[in-house]
Parts: sequence; C-alpha cells; structure tokens
Amino acid sequence: MNPTSGPPAGPEGSSLRQDGQARRRALGGEALLAAVADIHAPRYLGLFEEALSAMLEQHGEPEIMLLVGDAVEKNAHGELGKVLELLEGLSCPILACFGNEEYEESRDAYLSYGRIRWLDDESAVLELGGLKVGLVGSRGSLDRPTWWQRTHVPGIRATYRRRVKLIDGLLGRLRADVVVVMTHYAPTYRTLEGERERIWPEMGCRAYEAVMERRRPHLWLHGHAHRARVLEARVGDTLVVNVSLPARKAIYVTDLSELANRARRPGGLEAFMT
Repeated sequence: MNPTSGPPAGPEGSSLRQDGQARRRALGGEALLAAVADIHAPRYLGLFEEALSAMLEQHGEPEIMLLVGDAVEKNAHGELGKVLELLEGLSCPILACFGNEEYEESRDAYLSYGRIRWLDDESAVLELGGLKVGLVGSRGSLDRPTWWQRTHVPGIRATYRRRVKLIDGLLGRLRADVVVVMTHYAPTYRTLEGERERIWPEMGCRAYEAVMERRRPHLWLHGHAHRARVLEARVGDTLVVNVSLPARKAIYVTDLSELANRARRPGGLEAFMT
C-alpha cells in the first residue's frame, strides 16, 4: 500500500470497518477506544498503516482515537498531514497530547490541524457509546530532565513538579463513567522494563503513582518507551499501558464499557465511610 493513502480512506477500508463493526454488534456492542504513540512520521508511517489496517479488520471503527505524543519526527509538523490522511476515513473523534518531538514553539502549527483536538495539560468529557468518558492529556513529567532540557529549558524541574499537581487536580474534578489519562512520558517505571534502567528517570515520573493511588483513573496511556518489554502494569486500580507503536507493533484497543464496569477499591471519603 501507498504510505500516504491507507485503508480507511477507500472502499477497502470502509469494508474492513463495516465487517469489524458487524462482529462487534454480534458480540453485544462494545465502545472501543484505540490509542497509539510514537508514529514518528515519516519513520514509522508504514508500520502505522499496517497496524491501522489490522485494527480496522479485527475491530472496525473505534468510538475514539487517541494519539499519545510523538506523532511526528523531530518537530516535522508537516508530516502530521500524512498521519491524518491515513485516518481520514474515521468518523470518530481524534484527540492527542504532545510528545517531546512536538516542540513547544510550534504549538500553533499543530493546533492548525483542526481534525485533532489537543489536550495540553487539559481535560475533556465526551459522550461515547452511551458512556460519559473523562480524558486528561499532557506531555507528562520526568523525574530527571534530560541533559538537553536541563541546559535549554529554564525551570523545567519546576514545570514537571507543577504538572503532577495540575493533573492531580484535573482528575479530582472529573466526573465521568470512565476516566482515561494520556501522557507521553511514563507515569511509572513498571512499563519501562526493557529500556536501560539508568535512563528510566529521563523517561517517566514515579510521582504519578501517588496520583493514581489517590484518584484511581481507570486507564493511563503513555508512549516514549520504544524498547519496553512490559507493556501493561497496574498501579492500584489503574491499568497503565504503553501504547508506543515501535514497542507494541500494533494499535492498542480496549472496551470502554468493560472499564466502566470494573470493580474499584474504595478510596478517599468512600473508604472512610466503609
């Protein structure tokens, strides 16, 4: 297939979506969320096209598509158009967070792609498949800023600390049937195994583990860890999933209705009252 014209755009892609959706209806009608990180267009655009075709064939069109950072390589924001060409057959909402490859100074260029709704240290609530779905999106934080960040980004340590508090606050105010967080950087080291251990502090931030224990979002998605071998882990009630395309070689898909029905431990005032 041509790397700039994927299956969703043509009749073949339409047939794949319809076949997958028919299977879903026969199985009781799931509300599917799809997520991927680290497309690094143009580097992994071919792999993304293959993964997208496989997802549509197996599942049909999801209720929502999430791009969890580093959609392009080295701030090549023009390449985002090629990613969207592959997704143009989807009618579902597409939401994204920024990664380290989407540079802050080019923020307006990314926002100009109106098909994508960017969550930049922000939250949103959407009605999907009869569920109220709360989403939080952010680059995330690092326990130890990279050398480049330490030398080129004034106050980066304070920014990362503030972001932990900000996301904690956003989660505390969300009211939804399902709560999903996407940060490009990992919120725990548990899904970094496979990467060099000495650089884990420059790939994620363990301060978010306390946020997960306190706020108990259903799902926390991240990318950035291309070589990780452990792709899923639990922190308290929260399922943490690395959706990095180079690591997973597929688009991650989950059923929001199953997440909504998940049993959760009492916490906060709820725990005090029981």
